[in-house]
Amino acid sequence: MTKAERIKSAIQETRERRANLRPAVFELKLQNLSRKKEELLSRAFLEAKWLYNWLVSDLGRLNLPANKVDAVEVKVGDGFEERRLVLLGSQIKQEIADRLKDNLRALKKLKERGYRVGPLKPKRFVHSIPLKQYGVTYSLDFARNRARIQKLGDFRVLGLHQIPRGVEIAGAVLVRKPSGYYLHVTCYLAKGDSPEPIAGQPRRGYLEAVGIDFGIESKLTLSNGIKIDFEVHETPRLKRLQRKLARAKRGSKRRGKIRFLLRREYEKLNNRRKDAENKVLAFLKLYGKVVFQDDLLASWARLFGRQVHSSRIGGLKLRLRNSLKAPIPVRRFEPTTKECYACGKRHELPLSQRIIACSCGWECDRDVNAALVILRKGLGLSPDQALGLDRPEVTPLEKEAAARILGSNPSIQVSFLQ
Repeated sequence: MTKAERIKSAIQETRERRANLRPAVFELKLQNLSRKKEELLSRAFLEAKWLYNWLVSDLGRLNLPANKVDAVEVKVGDGFEERRLVLLGSQIKQEIADRLKDNLRALKKLKERGYRVGPLKPKRFVHSIPLKQYGVTYSLDFARNRARIQKLGDFRVLGLHQIPRGVEIAGAVLVRKPSGYYLHVTCYLAKGDSPEPIAGQPRRGYLEAVGIDFGIESKLTLSNGIKIDFEVHETPRLKRLQRKLARAKRGSKRRGKIRFLLRREYEKLNNRRKDAENKVLAFLKLYGKVVFQDDLLASWARLFGRQVHSSRIGGLKLRLRNSLKAPIPVRRFEPTTKECYACGKRHELPLSQRIIACSCGWECDRDVNAALVILRKGLGLSPDQALGLDRPEVTPLEKEAAARILGSNPSIQVSFLQ
């Protein structure tokens, strides 16, 4: 068997093995960086930018073996100078070239679908470096809480305890953020595996099924009467930095410093939004089944842009589909808001009318009614079969879990309809 055949066989075996696994990404932060380590990391990202821009400037260079490129031409002023690549390993160089090929394929698909696309342009900054193979381009030392990166050396990392023992560790990405350098490690876990619950906390899936209605005023309304609202708006400091950036001279050091401060402020804002999203998702994982409607939230942004963007509700819906064990989506155009949960009769309700009152005697908050209809349709029940799903009072366990998980984030507001 030739070398190419062995590689092809190994790739096929890996794909078959990972078909029954689920990927998970763990973020590790590089700590206690000396000045020499900082300079090495900064130089590595600079070389990654040089290689990427050298390939973009002439796409015919993609036919060359990128792993053997040792020097590239960099534009300096009106001319070009040669720069040597001393900190990028052969696999990292090849992966940068493969990234560029993937970008070109994505642009081709968009163009075939009728979108207007332009050519790829050189980048001013590169903030991620792929580390393709565990054990070669990087390795982890769980006993000493350290990570070794090819040609860059050893680094102390924070967060290594997150990775369960015995999992299959795949590639990683070295990421540069305003707050420091991070290692995003991809691992493959068994689909049925879940972390052990912390002592004193309830296990996942200990509550019954729940339906979710997405909205603007209350981002999530559950079929049991719990309303969850969360928004993280732009800070005054962020707006001040944006005004300063608009007045700064292009190419000046002051403008570069403001851009760095702006990126750091955006990172803090995104972290706060992601934290709210994580806590809402952790609360929903306590339910055995979660039913939600597959709304096109991107269209909501045209009418309610600020409320949609400040809550990351679209990302939350995507993670509901990908992260939960038993997500049950309801078709996008299925009528839910205007339909009576008890009898199935449809009503014309203006947005100003927040209560649905049906001739059958059913009267309920319109968002809770929609969540109940979503739950009924997701479980495949007719109105006469769904009488047992009538909204009960919120249990003490649900109130305790909401206070413990959601109450730790000041941006999340929870209300209970009785």
